[in-house]
Amino acid sequence: MNHAPDQAETALLLIDVINPIDFKGGEKLPAHALPMARSLAAFKRHTKAAGVPVIYVNDNFKRWRSDCRKLVEHCLNAHVRGKPVIAQLRFRR
Repeated sequence: MNHAPDQAETALLLIDVINPIDFKGGEKLPAHALPMARSLAAFKRHTKAAGVPVIYVNDNFKRWRSDCRKLVEHCLNAHVRGKPVIAQLRFRR
């Protein structure tokens, strides 16, 4: 269910942050991405508390209309390299 307001002057766009990090060379990224994800998660909590809608924009798997919940579910599997990063950015209402 979408809880975003119908109109807002401001929104937080989180672009391409939901990613399994399964590309060549991706094994180096989590060490750098995890601190970013922790900071971004704190910023997201503050913006949501202020009533600012948070919008995730991803083109993972080259699909702009993919199922976001399925993508997050996939990224949270134990074998997925990006799991620790995605766990920080989980969808909480």
